[in-house]
Amino acid sequence: MIDNTDVLKEIYTLSQAGKTGTVFITTTENRACHILLENGRVVALSHGSLRGEQVLKHWFNLDIERYSFKPNLKMPLAGRSFLDDDIDIFQFLNVSFEERSSEAAKPVSTSKKRIYRGVEIEEAETSTVSNKPREKVKKPLRIYRGQILED
Repeated sequence: MIDNTDVLKEIYTLSQAGKTGTVFITTTENRACHILLENGRVVALSHGSLRGEQVLKHWFNLDIERYSFKPNLKMPLAGRSFLDDDIDIFQFLNVSFEERSSEAAKPVSTSKKRIYRGVEIEEAETSTVSNKPREKVKKPLRIYRGQILED
């Protein structure tokens, strides 16, 4: 599990760099959280049925397992996910990373190659994965037209 303030520090670093893109977060319950950045400003948040400020109010209750940032990708989020123009999430959460801005920024992306349908694809992605082994989760049965599919 990753500390929520570490993720906030990374978002702050992206914000100070004026980045545009989407931060993808996966919780230990395997739920998704999306944070949309435009020119360094957090403009929208979504986590399950929570949107916008509601996500910020529950931020420190999230059990983050991993996160990544996709530059220049704007996730289409519902209208109520967007924050008012005057809301600064770091002030809202009462955190300050001012001393971090004076330090040299660490690289936010690394190059990763993968093969998709026989074609090699290179992705730029920041990812942090916990060393904790995943719990085995029993998947539900897959049913197609009334027949159970075997994997």
